[in-house]
Amino acid sequence: MREVPATVARVAADIALGSSDPIEARLRRALHASLGTVRRVDSLDEGSHTTHHRRAVVHLACGDRRSVFVKTPSRHPATRLLVEAAGLTASEVRFYRTLAQSVPVRVPECLHARHDGTRFMLVLEDLTGTDRLPAPTEACTARQALAVIDALADLHAYGWGRPERGRAGGWLLAQVDRERSLGTWLRLPLTRRGLELAGDQVPRSVAAGALRYARNHGIADRQLTGTPHTLIHNDCHIGNLAFGEEDQPLFLDWQMVRAGQWARDVAYFCTLALDPDDRRSGEDLLLDRYRRRLHAAGGPDLDAEEARDAYRRHAAYALEATIVTLAIGAAPRDATDAWLARATAAVDDLDSFAALNLPG
Repeated sequence: MREVPATVARVAADIALGSSDPIEARLRRALHASLGTVRRVDSLDEGSHTTHHRRAVVHLACGDRRSVFVKTPSRHPATRLLVEAAGLTASEVRFYRTLAQSVPVRVPECLHARHDGTRFMLVLEDLTGTDRLPAPTEACTARQALAVIDALADLHAYGWGRPERGRAGGWLLAQVDRERSLGTWLRLPLTRRGLELAGDQVPRSVAAGALRYARNHGIADRQLTGTPHTLIHNDCHIGNLAFGEEDQPLFLDWQMVRAGQWARDVAYFCTLALDPDDRRSGEDLLLDRYRRRLHAAGGPDLDAEEARDAYRRHAAYALEATIVTLAIGAAPRDATDAWLARATAAVDDLDSFAALNLPG
């Protein structure tokens, strides 16, 4: 895809140019339309993974205060280049500008969303104090898991076939192509690097399967990214969830949003957000609940056996995504350690690489 090297070139030039525009001044301009005149910005805390994020209190001229969550480009040049090449920040901005108001799941209130080709800023409500934000190492409770599965079924029913309906969903399909293109170049070296960093955390038999998956990415992609498509979150681990009253979920971090198969979200969630023993005992119940809820919400009536096979195949992607996350340092090490333990158990239990029927 020609736009990938072009994007990298633009962002590299912007990194070299640098910026002297303070975040406080940018926030004042960004929030003027939605909140009014901003008198002062007090930063609370900040950190950086795939993007740089901070919590801040905004003091308004009217005397009110708002606590906000701000996402801006990563301060690490290599991470920023990779994120922009993958189109992740542009996708998240586009999601909040075009889809956030209509999806049938809870998402944060968006106060500002802008991407100008090289830089972006996303300002969301700060959920601290209103919703429970679990640590990415935690595992979902049974009640939380049921609520997330219901929400995913509603989201997928809403989005079923949407990416193919007219030009409005073209960017969701384009993200599939971007992922495939970048995977051609990066999947194998990143898998090797991630496995090197993981060491004994990934059993040899599972590591061999992960490398076979990376070498045969074309065959795997045809099975994991083909039609039928729906709208998928595509990064549904517990660190990207918040829980409100009665454990109703709120979905965070939409930068991976795209067209995809329903099983990507369901398998990713069950693999990475559930304790392995809970997953083993509950995944059949969760799959059956998902199928019934999807159909009741207006989606298709999935065949039980075919749904189980799709779920098995997509668990392999959850392991690959965790290995790549470790390779590029896109999450805290304690989080990737927890996800690796869950993902290796899942692909072993489900014989996921065999379900993909990849060459040796």
